[in-house]
Amino acid sequence: MKLFYILLILMFFPFSSYSQISLNKLSTGLSNLWGISVLNNKEILLTQRKGNVFKLNIFNKNITKIKGVPKVVDFGQGGLLDIVVENINKNKKVYLCLSDKVNTTKSATAVHSYDLKNNILFNKKLLFKSNKPSNSSRHFGCRLAIIGEFIFATIGDRGSRHDAQNFANHSGSVIKIKKNGFNYNNNAFENALPEIYSIGHRNPQGLLFDNKTNQLWLHEHGPQGGDEVNIIYKGKNYGWPKITYGKEYGSGKKIGIGVSKNGFENPVKVWIPSIAPSGMIIYKGDMFAEFKNKLILGSLKFKRLHILTTKNKKIFDEKIILENKIGRIRDIEEMSDGSLIIINDEYNGGVFRLYKQKFWIKKSISYLIIEII
Repeated sequence: MKLFYILLILMFFPFSSYSQISLNKLSTGLSNLWGISVLNNKEILLTQRKGNVFKLNIFNKNITKIKGVPKVVDFGQGGLLDIVVENINKNKKVYLCLSDKVNTTKSATAVHSYDLKNNILFNKKLLFKSNKPSNSSRHFGCRLAIIGEFIFATIGDRGSRHDAQNFANHSGSVIKIKKNGFNYNNNAFENALPEIYSIGHRNPQGLLFDNKTNQLWLHEHGPQGGDEVNIIYKGKNYGWPKITYGKEYGSGKKIGIGVSKNGFENPVKVWIPSIAPSGMIIYKGDMFAEFKNKLILGSLKFKRLHILTTKNKKIFDEKIILENKIGRIRDIEEMSDGSLIIINDEYNGGVFRLYKQKFWIKKSISYLIIEII
């Protein structure tokens, strides 16, 4: 009887890979950061509320201060807020939303455009300034979204809630204006200011346009409870302060006439208690397949990211990540490689990069000896 041994190689590929989620801190010491915009595949622009713009290389972590930034009214929640960069024929156009000085006591929410070259902002254009200046230190709104030749901007109620139902001023509205500064009438409401697109907003801190669905998404702060996510339509009234899920601070008393009424739009989602949402994207990349086409937004209050799954204009699932890992999350952006840039707005603020890191492992080759009789 002879024994025959056959050597079989079980593994044909000597290497395998796995991915690990990493959170890398890119900078520290930049206090009260507010807005992010992607400049190119390795650099971002950051706004600092007191009136600075910085360029940050996310790989070598070099920081450059941008010159030509306008003076702002850095008071309470106001200052230099959102920023959007647009590439036009290889040139960089920068849009800023900020608190503009009107007189010694009052400021107004404004939108400027600039050209950017050699780390200098120039060729300033005033595209919009709210017609209701205020000495209030709160509820500026000031998120921007670009759609074609238009800019959408959120204008907070500046703490004067009933102005959000007044067609004669911009407070508590979403506006739509032309990027070139030319006059444009939305004709959203009868006898309304031409820039007004929707009304009934308290303090919107997130705004984006989904090119896939042609939907304009917005979230805003309620009072004590009642933070909302809404889909914004021309000529619609989103209710504040007539309808709201929020209550009066301290007393918990009812605000307005209830949570719903004919003629007012109902929110897509409500948070009770409030999470203080800020910043928002729809994730389009491939690095985090589990986030694909989902809304991602920050929570200032609970210091975390919320991942919202949407379908047919509804939100039907919510997941929470990075709780207490970053701080008060103010804004979020997606890089071209699919990684996420996140900032907090604290005094000793930071910039973070969330990404998946791939590791390769060399496998040992396994052998099997089969005995044949």
